Amino acid sequence: MQAIKKPVHLLAIAACSLSFGLTACGGDPIWLPPAHKITIQQGNLLSEKQVARIEVGMSQAEVQSLLGAPVSQSPFHENQWDYAYTKGPSGFAIEARRVTLRFDNGVVASISSNADTTTGVIPQKRRWWEILAPQS
Repeated sequence: MQAIKKPVHLLAIAACSLSFGLTACGGDPIWLPPAHKITIQQGNLLSEKQVARIEVGMSQAEVQSLLGAPVSQSPFHENQWDYAYTKGPSGFAIEARRVTLRFDNGVVASISSNADTTTGVIPQKRRWWEILAPQS
């Protein structure tokens, strides 16, 4: 009877030690690849081609057919449409772009954009499994 209890105690101690040891392995274990971080996009994703097609003198209907509905229309600035978007990998600095259109009597009076400024630093380092995926 005594001989049967001893291996059970050793087995229980080994199982507890193993479970405590494995739970202490938080963070990024070196033997596993890091978790995939998805790219998050919010707002109107506009290409430079789309923005270049907008011209002073276009009607609001023409602009909306090219770019879609604006992200925000402020009741304080009824003659201003803002198209904004953010895009970037989760957990890193993101790219943020903004295009503002001002209207006068229902036609585009001015166009402003932050396309020429850097709004975030997106890391260029890619992991081994991302090399095969196309960059957007």
